[in-house]
Amino acid sequence: MISSGQIAAAVRELGVDAGDTLFVHSGMKRALVVEGRTRDEKLNTIVRGLEEAVDHGALLMPAFSYSFCRDEDFDLAETPSTGIGVLPEHFRRMPHVRRTTDPLFSAAVSGTLPDEWEASLFTVRDVDCLGAGSVFDFLYRTNAKLLFFGVPATACTFAHYVEQQLGVPYRYFKDFHGRVHTGGESTDVTARFYVRDLEADVEVYLAPLCDDLLRAGRARATAMDGGPSIYLTDAVAVAEMAAEKVALQPDYLLRRGHPEATNLYPLLAP
Repeated sequence: MISSGQIAAAVRELGVDAGDTLFVHSGMKRALVVEGRTRDEKLNTIVRGLEEAVDHGALLMPAFSYSFCRDEDFDLAETPSTGIGVLPEHFRRMPHVRRTTDPLFSAAVSGTLPDEWEASLFTVRDVDCLGAGSVFDFLYRTNAKLLFFGVPATACTFAHYVEQQLGVPYRYFKDFHGRVHTGGESTDVTARFYVRDLEADVEVYLAPLCDDLLRAGRARATAMDGGPSIYLTDAVAVAEMAAEKVALQPDYLLRRGHPEATNLYPLLAP
């Protein structure tokens, strides 16, 4: 059975250091081989391993709810995560974990962030979900490590921040409105989101980006014996590689830009 120490060692081997900021997307397809008798015990093992890998750094996982997109209020404590798997929601509900206040793209956080980011991410306010002051901007400005644990690296939501920075033509800004509930208070908030144009018939396709990062030595991947695959890169690498490739091929981040592609790079499979 895979222990928390083995998880920490595998993540460190890929290039994570004790003081790093680590943002994790995850899938539990092969989590049965992780130590623990129950589902919660297995999830706790994984969290311990990831926290041990960054030690006195910070561990973040997506806690996305898309609340305002659903015409729903966002309750910081009660609104569940949506569509990002069982580990992030388990992590979000742990006593020592805090949640950022973005009503679309909140993140669960263990550890201490720089003072200026504490104010930006944990204050209830109007937000540009993929822009300045967002959790994705934090990942870029601090060059956070991006880890894909048991899930293909094509799950890289940070790439949407890059799309906004590049001003891709198949997305546009849309404002969503609602109320954020936290600590017994309710606040009217506007969330600005660079949404995909659903009438443009485009499909984001990140496999070539993940592949090119590996080829360039700006990502590393491995698979634990009998357990999940692990892929590691960093926010600046993703942003720089995407910008370089999009300058040469405007459709690089889209499926139509790679009509010959049929399979993902083998190391991207869970």
